[in-house]
Amino acid sequence: MLTKLFKNDFAWIFNKAMWIYYLVLILVTISVKIVENVKQNLFLVMVDKVLVGIFISCCISILITCFMRIWVRFITNLYKDESYLTHTLPVTKNQIFNAKVLASIITLIISLLVIVACVAFAYLNENTFEELRVMYDSLVHAYNGVIAVIFVIGLVLLIILEMINLMMAGIFGIIAGHRSNNYRMIKSIFIGIACYFAVAIIIVSTVNIISENLLNEVVTNGFPGIKTLSTMGLTSLALYIISILFFYFNSKRILNKGVNVE
Repeated sequence: MLTKLFKNDFAWIFNKAMWIYYLVLILVTISVKIVENVKQNLFLVMVDKVLVGIFISCCISILITCFMRIWVRFITNLYKDESYLTHTLPVTKNQIFNAKVLASIITLIISLLVIVACVAFAYLNENTFEELRVMYDSLVHAYNGVIAVIFVIGLVLLIILEMINLMMAGIFGIIAGHRSNNYRMIKSIFIGIACYFAVAIIIVSTVNIISENLLNEVVTNGFPGIKTLSTMGLTSLALYIISILFFYFNSKRILNKGVNVE
């Protein structure tokens, strides 16, 4: 039954709207690539600037649309008209919640992969490859090959966890806010934003406290030391995971207390 729930949620979130945004981004990406590889003149420079602006707007729009469809799915399926059918299914609230979270995470990761692929296609060339190689060689010189690879992987994980954390903060806000009988949407938005920024402040403050030697190491060596870098990275990863798990389990706990259907 969880599989059927997942398929329905995924089909709703990952619908034609997402495909249209992906298609537009791909077309803009191809246009950027063509213009970037044509001999430049004043007109093409202007066109290139416009296309870059459209490209950035498409990337942002995909993420915004992805988050909005995820959050709207929770609201409509758990608290609006669809909720009468949802809550009469022979499944537990945990299964309903888990299916939505899984569909949401997969949709979010697909969107991130599409954006990364389009950025790579549009802007990777001999010059950018050389710049990336120089940056990687600098990391290898400062640390070693293994540490440099771990650094890159850790950075990617942090970006993914940040996106999932934002998603889960919004979901927690929706479920907590809809426990109320009045001003549900306003309370949901307020709780979600407050929780997200509270977590951000905690993470930044904690990393700042434990990396007090960071500035001196960067000024002296050009890079933070391995110990400082690993401490910062592991602390950030741990705090994001703790935050995501907090939102996940508390959202399920509140949901299992009962649902106030509109």
